[in-house]
Amino acid sequence: MLPVDLQIIKYLLFEKPMYYFKIKPYLKWNTYHQLEEHLLEFEKQPGFPEKSVKDIDYTIFDLETTGFLPEIGHEIISIGAIRLHGLDACHSKKFHQVIRPIRPVNNQTLRLTGLSREQLKNASPFIDGFRNFMDFSKGSVLVAHPAKFDMRFLKAMLKRWHLPDYNPHVIDSQLMAQWLLPNVRHQLDPLLKYVGIEKRDRHHALNDAIMTAELFRYLLNKTGDNGVHTLGDLNKKLEQQKNAKQRS
Repeated sequence: MLPVDLQIIKYLLFEKPMYYFKIKPYLKWNTYHQLEEHLLEFEKQPGFPEKSVKDIDYTIFDLETTGFLPEIGHEIISIGAIRLHGLDACHSKKFHQVIRPIRPVNNQTLRLTGLSREQLKNASPFIDGFRNFMDFSKGSVLVAHPAKFDMRFLKAMLKRWHLPDYNPHVIDSQLMAQWLLPNVRHQLDPLLKYVGIEKRDRHHALNDAIMTAELFRYLLNKTGDNGVHTLGDLNKKLEQQKNAKQRS
């Protein structure tokens, strides 16, 4: 694999123009314009900050990607999500969408995710997959581990497709774990082991979303004992946690 600086040069000079050339036909699709309108009309749910954290709908989601740097053309190839209300059981409403990439996917990514070239070839384009995800998660707060990675990827993909920005309510379950379980390493695997959550095959978007949802329910149950009762309280606490981490 090329060093990152050479990947950036390669992307800017060669791959970015080719990427636009390849997505250009999609820009005429009705699906594209429907998604564009959907994003322009999207607004955060009013009144969420005042609601009890145990009386809110959440969509816990995970992305599988072709790399870590969407800014140099890495893509989303699957989205998995679980929908739950407060502390309700989290296996009833599931979402899993494989997404057809624009660029070829290397063998290492295929081995890691368990996806085949045939699955990716027959999958939906990003605009279809993301619109379906928006429909599934409508009226909920998004949760990811860590949210900064997943939201950065979604925003970069939308920008690459010349679509409006997306700014939902988002909770970072990794920040929650750093606050509530300060003596446990905050990556997903050690947290799952500490909490006693059954391990599923990793790097499958739906499996990772299910495990993150179970971890999130555990953490959410501990918030009241730590003086946090509303979404506004939780957002404030997580912002303090993020600032403290940046200072350390």
